Amino acid sequence: SSGINAEYGARNSEQQIVAFAHFKFDFDEEIAVLCCYEVQVTEDMRGKGVGKFLMQILELIGAKSEMQKIMITVFKHNPRAVHFFQDILKYTDDETSPKFMDPMDEKEYCYEIMSKALKVKKASGS
Repeated sequence: SSGINAEYGARNSEQQIVAFAHFKFDFDEEIAVLCCYEVQVTEDMRGKGVGKFLMQILELIGAKSEMQKIMITVFKHNPRAVHFFQDILKYTDDETSPKFMDPMDEKEYCYEIMSKALKVKKASGS
C-alpha cells in the first residue's frame, strides 16, 4: 500500500547513531496507523531507556499526525523484544495478528503483530 516512509535516529555525543527506527504512515482496514517496520538499538545502549524513548517519540509523532494506533511486528523467538513491547510499552496483540486471523495455524507463524492506541488530540476550535 502507498504511504509515507520515514526514519528517525538517535545519536550519542560523538554523533554516532545508537538507535534507529523505520516507520510508515499508512491505513490498515481504513484506520490511520503508524507502522513501525524496525527498531534497532546498539548493544551497548540497550537497557538504558534509549529504545523506550525512541518508541515514545514515534507514538508522539503518530498522535500529532492523527494516527489512531501504532503497529509493530514482533518475532516470538525474541523474548527481549516481546517483553519490551508488551510489559514496558504496554502494546497488545493486534486484531490483525496471526493468533486472531489464523488461530488454527497460529504456531505456523514466527511473529505477532502488536499495537497500541494513540491518544489523538483534536486541534482547538474544531
